[in-house]
Amino acid sequence: MGSKKDMIGIVILNYRNWDDTLRCIQSVAAYPPKETYKIILVDNASPNAPEYDLWDAIKKYDVIYLQNEENKGYNAGNNAGIAKALEMDCDAILISNNDVCFSEGSIQTLWEYTKTHPKVGIVGPKILDKNGEIQKSNLCRRTGMKEKYLVRTRLNAIFRREYATYFGFDRDYNTTFEVHAVLGCCFLMTRECAQKVTPLDEHPFLYEEELMLGIRMEQAGYHTVYDADAVIEHLHGGSTKNVKAFAFAHNIKSEIYYCKAYLNASKAAIYPLYWYRVGLYLVRCLKYQDFREHWKWFRQMTREEMER
Repeated sequence: MGSKKDMIGIVILNYRNWDDTLRCIQSVAAYPPKETYKIILVDNASPNAPEYDLWDAIKKYDVIYLQNEENKGYNAGNNAGIAKALEMDCDAILISNNDVCFSEGSIQTLWEYTKTHPKVGIVGPKILDKNGEIQKSNLCRRTGMKEKYLVRTRLNAIFRREYATYFGFDRDYNTTFEVHAVLGCCFLMTRECAQKVTPLDEHPFLYEEELMLGIRMEQAGYHTVYDADAVIEHLHGGSTKNVKAFAFAHNIKSEIYYCKAYLNASKAAIYPLYWYRVGLYLVRCLKYQDFREHWKWFRQMTREEMER
């Protein structure tokens, strides 16, 4: 008997935007890896069903379709696909937002990098926006409370060097380099790594996922790499663009959880950051009805997270 052929499980998470999902699947089919691959499409309890013709177009690509009965968030949705890929004995798992389009050789390049660098558990591609500009947003070092205050608030206008080195703005994004975490919209993970760092933390509904995964990777002894030779296009956050207050609130809730659960930060250390975020929310209340309507819900949800 011959040796088992490598297989890549490609997990695509859908919420609402079926047109983006079809475009993503079509790009995989247009530029497939040399290895055997299987597309695992996870619908995160979308309130809308795809049009018949669109669904028919998706089905012709022989995808494995998983339907979550409830939308429990980004990580929970991906966990369903990761579990299926591990069950299928996939050698690697590619996690992708549905608004990603792959290019020639992009998936293959990511997979081959892990094969020649066994200590690397996750590798992420060069990400271009719809205008062809490189999205320079890798996390080049661990996010501690120092980074939360100096880099991820408006203080970054003062601490410009800290800001630049944190996101790697001082790095050449046309070269490959090691990072603390890559962007969560698209990355490839080896099976061995997935077995140690997944299931992903399902407490956050949205945001901070990369920060949490970066710490898990660190604890598991795996490296994370940005590979400039693999190129994708990211059309950007279609599933949250119409729910600004919802997304903003969950960002703050996830931040509180991250600081407490992953940094062991005290409430005293978090409160100034929290009240700064509340201030930003109130400023948006002056401009947007959506934020005003969700104010009580926002305060209740974030206070409960602070008191957990």
